Parts: sequence; structure tokens; C-alpha cells
Amino acid sequence: MTEGGAGPSLPGPQPLPPLARAFFAAGLTAIVVAVLHFGAPVLLPAVEAIVVWFVLNAVAKGLRRLPWAGAHLSQGAALLLAALAALLVGFLVVESSVRTAALLGPQTMGFRTALDPLVDWAATGLGIPDADLLNRMVDGIGLEAALRQVVAAMLTTISHFSIVAIYVAFLLVDQQFFDLKLRALVPDPGRRAAIKALLDRIGGAVESYLRVMTTVSTLTALLSYAVMRWLDLDYAGFWAVTIFFLNFIPTIGSILGTVLPTAFALLQFQAIGPALLMLVGIGAVQFVMGNILLPRMAGRTLNISLFVTLFALFAWGAIWGITGMFVAMPLTAILIIIFANFPATRPVAILLSQTGSFGVDDPAEDPRQF
Repeated sequence: MTEGGAGPSLPGPQPLPPLARAFFAAGLTAIVVAVLHFGAPVLLPAVEAIVVWFVLNAVAKGLRRLPWAGAHLSQGAALLLAALAALLVGFLVVESSVRTAALLGPQTMGFRTALDPLVDWAATGLGIPDADLLNRMVDGIGLEAALRQVVAAMLTTISHFSIVAIYVAFLLVDQQFFDLKLRALVPDPGRRAAIKALLDRIGGAVESYLRVMTTVSTLTALLSYAVMRWLDLDYAGFWAVTIFFLNFIPTIGSILGTVLPTAFALLQFQAIGPALLMLVGIGAVQFVMGNILLPRMAGRTLNISLFVTLFALFAWGAIWGITGMFVAMPLTAILIIIFANFPATRPVAILLSQTGSFGVDDPAEDPRQF
């Protein structure tokens, strides 16, 4: 008994041992990954809608910066114009892509046969009497499967169009109430300011990335379309749209955006010459855009290491397929920004980042903790 007849003081909660914390973190990660994977039919349209919502906000900000009309546009009017333009473009893309993909799908069945002249030419040039080894290598690359998967992914994305449009419309309507909801959820002004600063950083990073990638992808698609029209490639519009979306996938998207139209050129022309011209033309466009223009425009838009970039592409791709690769960079950047704002997860953010610096003070020294 202590003085005054009080009972013995109870010990406070003890922290978990490091091994137990690691086990708990691994189990929680496995549960989250399972929910993301099996919940893809419900989650993917919502994620796509959030990405479109970010793009619309970036476009609206750009409209309001226009030298003449921008000064007279309210935020709501700019968002409405951006939404109407996106809806019109989306409808045209969907209508054209549905028709093209329906015609293109059966043609991919003959792609393997169309590769035979290229394999024979390569075998002759390399002095290989038997082309079976090269045939097995080509089969291992799986270009025919990749061609079909891209067509299937385009059709899947198109099938989400109406659902995504509804989600985006509700996000735009609810946007005006976000501050009021945050004020109601977090009454403390200090914590609310810290959370709002974090959300602003996330929104700014994602908007900046999407704005730059949309600009570069549009230029890449237009120049590639010019090359394909010059060579009279069928479905040039469809392939230009495909290149636009694939360009959002770092490195791998540029490679696929070059190889797939080239492979289809081989399928269409049944000759090596036009396919090589397609490879050189679109490859040059991808090289200039990806290695000269994009670094100048993007700078350090997303602070993600190159290894983590590649790992994130495959990880999100394993969870959500090609759509996961599209959103891998913004989602990874969001995770890094969130991890950087908590002392316990800041080392993880440093490992995932490219420079280890986030432009903010250490959250452990910030009095406005979450």
C-alpha cells in the first residue's frame, strides 16, 4: 500500500518488441494488399476517378492563369469548362476506341505468323541455319500476348467510362465542402493546419506530375500519330491514344509504345522495311520526349528513387494489372509524402525517395503532430 491508502500504481502499456512490430506490419501489409487485389472491381473506378479529378483541377488552374479570360473565371467556372472538355474528349476517345479495338482484336491472332519473315531475316543475317532457337526466343518475349493485353486493357478502361464519369461529377460537387468537413473532423486549429498542409503537398505533387505527364504524353502521341500516318499504318488514331496512356508508365510504357505499333506494322505490311521505319520514327519521338523534354519540364516532380520506380510498377501491376502501372507513380509518391510526416515511418520514406530530402522539417520536431 502507498501513502494515503492508495493501491499500487499500474504499469503503463509496454511497447511491442521489434520482432512483434515487424510481424504486425507484415500482416497488416498482407491484408491491405489482399483487399486492394480482390476489391479491384470496386476500387479501380474510384481510383481512376480521383486521377481524373486531379487532372481537371490542374487544367482549371491553368485556365485561370490565362492572360485574358483567366482573370474573369471563377474556380467553379474553370472546373466546369475543364469537365466539359474532358467529357467531350473522353466520349470521342471511347467511341473511336471501341470500334477500333473490336476490329483490331481478331487481327492480333495472326501476329505470330507475321513475325516469321523477321525471324528468317534475322537468322540469315546472323548465319544461323535453324531458326527454331530464334522462334523460341520470340515466343518467350510474348509480344503477341502483350498486344492482346493492351487491347483488352483499353476495352476494360472504356467499360469504366460511365462509372468514372459519375464518380468525378460527385467529387467536383463535394469539392467545395472539403474544408468544412476537415474543420468538423479536426476541431484543433494546429492539427487541422498540419493535416491541410499535408493534403496540399500531396495534391500539389500529384497535380504537377499529372500536368507534366499529360503535356508530354499529348505531344508524344501527336508526333507518333504523324509518323504512323506518314507510313499509312491502319488504326493510327487508336495507337496514338494507346501511346498517350502508355506514356504514363515510366520506361516500360515508352518501350511498349514503340514496340507495339511496330509489331502491328509488321503484321499489316508483312515486310521488314516499314516496320523498321516505324521503329526508328516512333523510337526517336519517345527518346526526345522522354530524355530531353520530360526531364526539363518535370525536374524533381516526384521524389522517387529509380529502383523504387521500377519496383512500384511491378508491384502495383501485380495488384491491379496495367491500370495499376498507370497509377503506380502518384500512389507511391503519396505514400512517401505521408510516411515522411510521421517520425515512425520517416526512415521508410527516406529509403523510398530519390534524395532523402522532402523540403519539410522533421515531423518529430513539429509541435503540430497529427
